[in-house]
Amino acid sequence: AFEASTEHLVRIETDPDPDARIDEVRECLSRLGLSMPQAHALLQANVAHPDADKRRADMARLRRHMQIAARMGVRVVVIHPGGAHGYTTQAERDRVLELNVEAFRRLGDLAGELGMRIGMENMMHRESATAYGLLDLLDAIDHPAMGITLDTSHANVVRLDIATVIQEFAPRLVATHISDNDGSGDQHLNPGNGDIDWVPVMAAFGATAYDGLFNLEIPGERHELLGLRAIKSRAACETAQWLLSL
Repeated sequence: AFEASTEHLVRIETDPDPDARIDEVRECLSRLGLSMPQAHALLQANVAHPDADKRRADMARLRRHMQIAARMGVRVVVIHPGGAHGYTTQAERDRVLELNVEAFRRLGDLAGELGMRIGMENMMHRESATAYGLLDLLDAIDHPAMGITLDTSHANVVRLDIATVIQEFAPRLVATHISDNDGSGDQHLNPGNGDIDWVPVMAAFGATAYDGLFNLEIPGERHELLGLRAIKSRAACETAQWLLSL
């Protein structure tokens, strides 16, 4: 099982024949016995951008990505909360909250129509999207289609206690982005190649009812040489299996 990334959805969205590409994906999944329950809609979207034209364009593309994902069998779409790196006034903070609530209620309605859920991802520097700001934002949106995507790398950069975050996210956890880093940046490495303490993290996961994808998001392990990429992929798979056996 795996997640469809933004670049995959963009390739389908911009293809001269998107329907044919969707059919190819579905056929490939069936032939190889794979599942794709999770997708990451437009990475660059910012539904709380101060420019109204930008917001409208991003919302249209997010909706299109959700529709494409649904046709490919995806049941959870990951979307970043909108905002900026901090606020200068209370009015600006209130406006960002207002725009997020408005946008995600509309996206939540679409998700309900498509039989999907949306996992809002915890970010590193957007105040409303760090772990506990995210919980407040979800309370304000108050939509049954909304849940949380836990990104362990993002949580580690801001030095959260990830095991505690999992416990507090648990009732709303619908998707994961699992990776590691050394705390200095969003490196997205294979678990064990950073400084996250995975034993309590996995214990926290085991204590939840979460049954979604344990999704490795490790672009930091990419390599141009296919042979090394294959070795890294096998190591990542073995690491995930070991983590899940703890």
